[in-house]
Amino acid sequence: MNKGTVRVLNALNLFAQQPTWGVTELSRELKCSKNSAFQALDTLLKEGYLVRSSSGPRYQLAHKVLNFGSTAESTDVRSLCHPALQRIHELTSESVFLAILVGRSCVCIDSIQAQGVTVGYSPLSQPLPLHAGTGARLLLAYLKDEEIERYIALESPLRAFTPTTITDPKELWKEVRLIRDNGFARGYQDFSAGANFLAFPIIGPMERPLGTIVVGGPLFRFTREVADGMIPAIRAVLDELNQESRMFPSVPLVMF
Repeated sequence: MNKGTVRVLNALNLFAQQPTWGVTELSRELKCSKNSAFQALDTLLKEGYLVRSSSGPRYQLAHKVLNFGSTAESTDVRSLCHPALQRIHELTSESVFLAILVGRSCVCIDSIQAQGVTVGYSPLSQPLPLHAGTGARLLLAYLKDEEIERYIALESPLRAFTPTTITDPKELWKEVRLIRDNGFARGYQDFSAGANFLAFPIIGPMERPLGTIVVGGPLFRFTREVADGMIPAIRAVLDELNQESRMFPSVPLVMF
């Protein structure tokens, strides 16, 4: 095995010790040049094992690493949740997405698109910060308080993507409490305009958030009134899913 291959594998292994790495600190840890460290990171990025962090020129694990040690369908988050995505799509006729936590970000790993005009929640593997977007805020709200505090500290100042993005930590805490009280998150057009979304939690072992199912559509069709009318039926599907997900044999990659 050549030195370059060993360096790539050693770099990947370091992400089990620390959630995000930059080129300079990785080069120090691997005792190599910055150029060699960049090449290792770039290789992992191109192969889909890393994504660029939402907070800047840093790298973090992508959802592809979930495939390690998960060859059976029963241990695949997507296989577990896809039937629920299909049922919700049939109920609503709108686009439905499955997103999980990877590092300090929300990553979409599965989706079913609506007919006609569709909405884009997140391209597969593109990490979204946890304070922006309906599913991302849902995942943030279901973390422990100390994890939320740490997220805010590490990501501050919170970036605004639209005029309605919550960037004030106090307002974000109000949103966290509201989501916990309601058991779901509403869309505020806080990541992309022109669409409405609802997000519901998928609960894993020890009440940890395994992921979120998000349903959304264009504002002219998926209005607040229409969305609210669908909440009971969607929650019924999630109640069934959560009975299975609480027995899921692993937890998502929550690394702060």
